[in-house]
Amino acid sequence: MAVPSPVACASLPSLTGLRFVAASGVFVCHAATLDAARTAGWPKPALFLLGPVGVSLFFVLSGFVLTLSARETDSARSFWRRRLVKVCPNHWVVWMLIMVLFRGIGMPRPGIGVVDGVTAWGDVANALLVHTLVPLPGFALAGNGVAWSLTCELLFYLLFPLLLPLVARIRTRWLTAAAAAAALAAWTVPLLSLGLDGPPLRQASLAGTVTGTQLLLVYLFPPSRLPEFVLGMILARMHASGLPVRVGAVPSAGLLCAVLFLGIAVLPAPFLLAAATVVPVALLIRATAALDVRGRGSVLRTPALVRLGELSYAFYLVHATVIATVLYCVGGRWGAVPVAVVSLPVALAASWLLYTRVERPCIRRFAAGRPRPLPAMVSLRPLPEED
Repeated sequence: MAVPSPVACASLPSLTGLRFVAASGVFVCHAATLDAARTAGWPKPALFLLGPVGVSLFFVLSGFVLTLSARETDSARSFWRRRLVKVCPNHWVVWMLIMVLFRGIGMPRPGIGVVDGVTAWGDVANALLVHTLVPLPGFALAGNGVAWSLTCELLFYLLFPLLLPLVARIRTRWLTAAAAAAALAAWTVPLLSLGLDGPPLRQASLAGTVTGTQLLLVYLFPPSRLPEFVLGMILARMHASGLPVRVGAVPSAGLLCAVLFLGIAVLPAPFLLAAATVVPVALLIRATAALDVRGRGSVLRTPALVRLGELSYAFYLVHATVIATVLYCVGGRWGAVPVAVVSLPVALAASWLLYTRVERPCIRRFAAGRPRPLPAMVSLRPLPEED
């Protein structure tokens, strides 16, 4: 793998701002979905799909940022330590709050038909972030329901030291083909799911129906989301290698919207959970990173959005619980819009507290272990090109 240039590895604040845009899409999805679930309905497909698009963007962006920031002398152990310190403290704080709400005062659990039969074992598995490794109803959205994506991320982190040398060996001329192969793998997962039977979710879903089994295996099962993370890693190689960006940020965003609305009309529901939008998401990330490298104007790197992007992980963890709590407190008298208007500032305040009182202090205190003479994950020396 060629050594990334200083320009390529420079701070990319627009990607930080993009993280909050993705988190906002998940927020809108859950505000609409949790309100609709109260009346056994379903939100408009476009509103619902903002959530899956946001999560897919997180997964691809995770692979992109981790690869671009990989340290030449880093070890697998130090990498895993930093990621666990980043992920776990916030998760455990929110999980304990949720246990007080759900098991303490008896607040009903939010969900879309895959939380039936949640047991204490499911909540414990959620605390340990292993709950979606066994795709069973009652485990998938136990505890903090949105933490299913953290189980995916932990699988990505576990495999990253193994994947990085493989991605580093891809010749520059083959990077585009490798990215296409990763995107194709993301399409293969829902294609295989079309043959799976099972009871549909309680609510009508998207363009047709999606079964609980399909949702568990296509959307929530960590290995099924691995192609998106690998795609992000390959995109980072393309960025570091200086491959030209063919589609700008605004056209990429427009393509994402167009694919989303067209997909609703023509694609079976499982494809809409990630596969349909994975290519536009990849184009958007590459184009957004290029804005900062070229010094082009970007609303995403304004101080306010960058700060919100820094809060995005904490915001993601708390937002659904805040929405559910507001719905519980108003007793179903409010619709989705007033609930969202009240929930947003509360969730932002809670995420600021998590970020400043839990996340940052834990990273400062525990992320750097004592130096150990461990082998590096991968050498970043230039890889000679073939003749």
